Amino acid sequence: MALTPDKINAIKAQLADLSPEQQQEKLQEIMASLPPEDQEELTGGKQQCPFCLMVEGKIPVKKVYEDADSIAILDINPANKGHLLLFPKKHYAMMAQMGDAEAGKLYAAANKLSKAVFEALNAAGSNIIVGNGAIAGQRAPHALINIIPRFEGDKVVVGWNAVKIEESEMEDIANKISAKIPKEKPKEEPKPVIKRYDVKTQPFRLP
Repeated sequence: MALTPDKINAIKAQLADLSPEQQQEKLQEIMASLPPEDQEELTGGKQQCPFCLMVEGKIPVKKVYEDADSIAILDINPANKGHLLLFPKKHYAMMAQMGDAEAGKLYAAANKLSKAVFEALNAAGSNIIVGNGAIAGQRAPHALINIIPRFEGDKVVVGWNAVKIEESEMEDIANKISAKIPKEKPKEEPKPVIKRYDVKTQPFRLP
């Protein structure tokens, strides 16, 4: 039996007040109870990623920004008021999978949004945070950037305990990383155009 608009709206209502991580868990629970044809209709046959469903309008969000490639929403379990989640419309499991041009556009949008929260919320600062992989704190199944406004006396903690690395090891690490960075091709300088005298079109005169 096909999903009716009422059933789809009921599913949206169940997901509306959950965090993206909770939405994913709840969606998996709902999907398990549906027959295959209803699963296909709900997801369009695509990976069951809540962020992809948000892009498609199948999960309600508080959208604050959208362009051709990305969308930004309010996090419903924010670190601070105005905490934004910016993510590409195309599915990527993590930022490291994105091409340079796509990632560049996304970071440019993040900078634009950071400026907006400064002005709109009188923020004293902001954190622009990316977690690539679960070990780095990534909990969402979709690449995203957190833009977190900061205020005096807030409870947000971003930090780490510094580790000591020997100079020789640092040199080795630097060389290994540098070797893996793609080299940019040198830009070719435009060749000067030399105009030639055309005896057929230009009359020859003695001085």
